[in-house]
Amino acid sequence: MDAFPSVDLSAVPEPSLVERKGPTSLVEYNRLVALIRPFVPSGLPVKAGGSFGPMVGTARGKFGPVTCWPSWQVVLREDAVELLNAEGLKGVIAVRMELKSRRSTMPALYELEARPLARLHPGCIGEWKTPGCDICGRPESFPLPPKRWLLRSSIPEGLDVFGVAGANLHVISERFVEVIQRLGPADVTYLELPAAD
Repeated sequence: MDAFPSVDLSAVPEPSLVERKGPTSLVEYNRLVALIRPFVPSGLPVKAGGSFGPMVGTARGKFGPVTCWPSWQVVLREDAVELLNAEGLKGVIAVRMELKSRRSTMPALYELEARPLARLHPGCIGEWKTPGCDICGRPESFPLPPKRWLLRSSIPEGLDVFGVAGANLHVISERFVEVIQRLGPADVTYLELPAAD
């Protein structure tokens, strides 16, 4: 949910940003946030557990034009990124993943970044809310309610891809779906997400 692969922290000379760490003191947490904040676009959250930079790892199997694994991780094949850009879709932030594979024919894969620009409607969150944390700055949170809809006034105008604050949703336009479907079948199901005032 708080993955921003387009944020490059390679200029920050801090070894603890490379190594995975467990719980840390509030002083250390605040020090790390202060180091990272200048490199993160304003408006994007810097929260505990967030990740920055391209995904690094191993890839196995065949990938469709769009793949979600795990469900919050949206991966695009290189031809899908090229087609989305050629068609002029807005808000597509696709960062090449640093993956190893045994297959010599593995296509380049990209992580789709969905910046949390929209919000769920307060009416669908209701009693699902938990209060925010004054210590780490984590805002109020909630598990994803079974029935959900967007607050219409929070939907960014003209974007074909964006995320939802506090939720691990990637919201895409109908145009995005139409373009991607030209490349053949994928393992993704698209659901309509209504909006209300």
